[in-house]
Amino acid sequence: MTIRELIKQSKRVINKRLKLDPFSRFYKSPVFKQSLKKISKEEVRIIQTELLAEKIYSNLQISRNRVVLKVLRGTPARRKEGWFFKLLLLLATVVTTASTGAFLRGKNPIESLDELGYGYEYSFALLTILLFHEFGHYFTARYYKVRVSLPYFIPLFLPAFHPGTLGAFIKMRSSIPGRRALFDIGIAGPLAGFAASLGFLIIGMQNLPDPATMQAYLTEIYPGGVVNASSLYLGKPFLFSILLEQFDANHLPMNVMYHFPFIFAGWFGLFVTALNLIPIGQLDGGHITYAMFGDRAQKLALVVFALLIGLNFYLISNYNSFIWVLWSILIIVFIRFRHPPTMDDKQALGNFRILLGWLSYIIFMLCFSPLPIYLM
Repeated sequence: MTIRELIKQSKRVINKRLKLDPFSRFYKSPVFKQSLKKISKEEVRIIQTELLAEKIYSNLQISRNRVVLKVLRGTPARRKEGWFFKLLLLLATVVTTASTGAFLRGKNPIESLDELGYGYEYSFALLTILLFHEFGHYFTARYYKVRVSLPYFIPLFLPAFHPGTLGAFIKMRSSIPGRRALFDIGIAGPLAGFAASLGFLIIGMQNLPDPATMQAYLTEIYPGGVVNASSLYLGKPFLFSILLEQFDANHLPMNVMYHFPFIFAGWFGLFVTALNLIPIGQLDGGHITYAMFGDRAQKLALVVFALLIGLNFYLISNYNSFIWVLWSILIIVFIRFRHPPTMDDKQALGNFRILLGWLSYIIFMLCFSPLPIYLM
């Protein structure tokens, strides 16, 4: 059922007893409001019962002066979940990430398939991180009996600096039953992806060559020395800097870091984790924040977005960097700020989940880099 059809069917049942929020066509869940001077609480609950008879779920919030009824999408008819197309996408992403890994190590997989083998370490590390993230969501959703698709991977190969994929995503095919389910599904992916990223970073840095060996290795790629390497540098998230200190790896130049596949895949995993944990709208951080704070999450999302806009102005004026402009546009157009309600927003999360929620904010700050990619 499309949002337009859902609004039309809901309006037919409600029959002007509640007023439709004029912006409902832009939300994923229609919102109806009314002053308590014009309708009683009992009548609103009757409306909920009438909607349920039409297999339309709703969430009711009653304040001192008004009622807010959020209409939820019901569980769609079960359909057979195809896996063949998703498998093809995964295999294509193996090829594009392996090609990218070989390309980043100074090989040319387009001219010679033999050189494709140089990219498999990077492909394995990156796809493991993405699989951990997506299956964290998937298995948690299945635990709560939420219908969810297997991951869709997005392959992409460019003969330039690029991770070799646009990531992966899963589709929710039924409503979220409550705040606990929303929280657990939202946080499971980032925690699993973060753990995998941290593991590959530790392995990569433990096996990093000493300065002399590294210089010899890089000289094979850049005969004129690292000074002739790329002018494109990768920023250091706070956690990445801590690991460099811990493993005595500060001799690793950030403009050639991608020649070390486990470290680069781990760095990219931190970057993806930070993006997903931004507490806005339909991002994982938005799910976590809505589960913790309810409708107040929208105000927090607007504050975070304002900070992102401020960061954009700072980076553009001081570094001529537009790195966050596209992401800001994507938030406005697709991700948005309002989070749709669950089927039971009155559930209490409990102290352990609240603690995990605050931990997710700490992980976000550890993984976030204000200037992740820049030229020198």
